[in-house]
Order: sequence, then structure tokens, then C-alpha cells
Amino acid sequence: MNSENNLIIMEDINLLKFDPENPRIPSDINKNDEKEILDWMLNDATLIELMGSIGESGYFSAEPLLVVKDGNGAYIVVEGNRRLAAVKLLNNPELAPRKMKAVSVVVQKAKIKPSHLPIIIYSNRDKIIDYLGYRHVTGIKEWGPLAKAKYLKQLYYRYFEEEQEAIYKKLAQIIGSRADYANKLLIGLALFNEIAEEGFYDIPGLNENTLNFSLITTATSYNKITAFLGLSFDDLDLTNVNKNHLRELTKWLFERVDSAPARVAESRNLNELSYVVANEKALTAFRQGTPLAQAVLYTEEPDESFHNKVLNAKSEIVYAREISHLLKKTYPYESDVDTLDEIKNISQQLGKHVKDILRSEEGD
Repeated sequence: MNSENNLIIMEDINLLKFDPENPRIPSDINKNDEKEILDWMLNDATLIELMGSIGESGYFSAEPLLVVKDGNGAYIVVEGNRRLAAVKLLNNPELAPRKMKAVSVVVQKAKIKPSHLPIIIYSNRDKIIDYLGYRHVTGIKEWGPLAKAKYLKQLYYRYFEEEQEAIYKKLAQIIGSRADYANKLLIGLALFNEIAEEGFYDIPGLNENTLNFSLITTATSYNKITAFLGLSFDDLDLTNVNKNHLRELTKWLFERVDSAPARVAESRNLNELSYVVANEKALTAFRQGTPLAQAVLYTEEPDESFHNKVLNAKSEIVYAREISHLLKKTYPYESDVDTLDEIKNISQQLGKHVKDILRSEEGD
């Protein structure tokens, strides 16, 4: 049972437990409740497919579960929880809190229902966590950014007595990335945890599963937004963060009113938002309901915004031209002809206006 020698043994599935520290499991789930975990896992349709594969061909012994002892004669599965769930359901379909019919059909068709699974016992969790970084953060079964951030937080506690810069360099080495990326994920996780602690600010439909974590981490890439939040990248406790501003930012990013998109629904809008939050007049207008595209006009950024939008418009039109040969003969949208005529007229008007500005500057 020496894990360092990679000795594989077979173990009864009844002695194998789900990992309560699994970074992928949402925080609102009781990670010590097997049924709650299975309920969450069954949200992923591929678990049923995995059950079918194992039921048909058996368990591939070359992929042992990686475990640590729990101190009570059983084992915590640190790597392989999804595979464990599939096998547990094959043997005990009554454990399924949802998709009972689909689970029942797979179990009835199953030729093989493994009661024992191959495991490798590790002396401590840290040795497995290092492997998870290779497999799920940079490797072949990549986790989403929120799961990566939770994983990094576990690693962070291993080194938290060291200097901050040294910690992030070590974390970056483990996950094969840059120190600033590791830092950004942990700061994003701190903000996420604060948002979750506040009940997601009662935003309808917003929870751990629906919140776009990448939008938060991308927002922290803008210095003006981090200044608006009072955010410091060496402060994972968010000591100086302006909680009211974090609430505002969260609502701008994720709150939808009457099914309309959020006010800053896409990462490409964050650049404009960064200018708005740094300008008192623009921020006041935005808070009062002025659309972002108009609020940014109160800042010093309209020239740059105009330039970028003209380039983007050209790019979209060029793309439309490139795919126009794919249009069907029965193409029904005659209104597009009117739209194209309108675009032509607007561009001519804009062109004339810009030329007038350039001529007036030359006259000055």
C-alpha cells in the first residue's frame, strides 16, 4: 500500500467516499452528504454515459482512483469522484436523487457492475493535489476557472507562511502558468466568496453554477476597475475592498431586468466600464440608468471608442461579405437590404463629419 511505489489494490466501493474538498463541487452543497453530491453530479449528462461505458466494458484498471485514508478504515477519493459516482450508481441505482429512469435503464442494460475499484493509497493529500494540477489545471481534463481557483487556494495554504511573491511563483510552477495568473485566480475567488457570502446580492437566478467567474477575473485586469473596488492583489482577505462598489459591479455584470441582458454582459464591454468608473460624471450618469455606450461619452475616451467601433463595424461587414455566398436562394430577410442601405447612408454621413473635423483642425 505504498503510494510512492504506485501499488494498485482493489477496494470495496462501500469503503470509498467522495472528497469533501473537491474544488468542483459548489459550496452550497453538503459535501458530506452522498446523495447531495450525486444529485449535483447527475446534472452532467455525461455521467449517465460513463455508467453505460463501464456497464458495457468494465472499469479500466489503468485509471486507479487516488485516495487517502480517512482514519476510520475507509478512504477519501481525491481523484476519480466522477468514476466513483458512476460505479456506485451502477450498484445502487436507488441512490439516484434525480434522473432515476435514465439511471435505471443503464443499470438494466449493464453487463458489468464492479463492486471493487483499483486504488492507489497516498500517505497525504498534498501528493495527490500536485498531480491534480497536472491533470485538471493544465492537463488533459481541464477544469473551469472557478475550480482551478479553488484548487489553487488549497495549494496556497501549503505555502502561506512564505512571502507572497514566492507563493505565487511556486503556484505558477505547479500549474504551469504565470505568477500573475495564479494571483488573479485567487483574487477572483476572494471576490466570488464575498459575493456568495452576500447571497449573490439577491440577483434572481444568480448562483455558483450560473455566475460567469471568468467575467470577474477579467474585470480585475483593468486597473481602473480594481481602483474602483479598492482592490489590492496582495490582499486576499479583501480588507480594503469597497463592498458597496463590489455589489454595484456584480449587479452590472450579472443582473438581468425583464429578461434584458445585464448592463455589462460581455467582457468586451469591460474596457468602456473601466473608463466610466474612473470618471465621476460618467459614473453618475451610468448609475442613473444611462446605457454604458452613452455614459462612456462623458469620459475622455470617446475618440478611442469611436475609432474602435468603426474598426469593429468594418470587421463585421467584411465577415458578412465573406459568407454571403453561402446564403440560400430562399433567403427570406428582405429587410436586410434596407438595413444595408441604412448602413451605407450612416457611414457616408459619418465620413463627411470626420472629414469636416479634420479640415477644421487643419484650418486652425
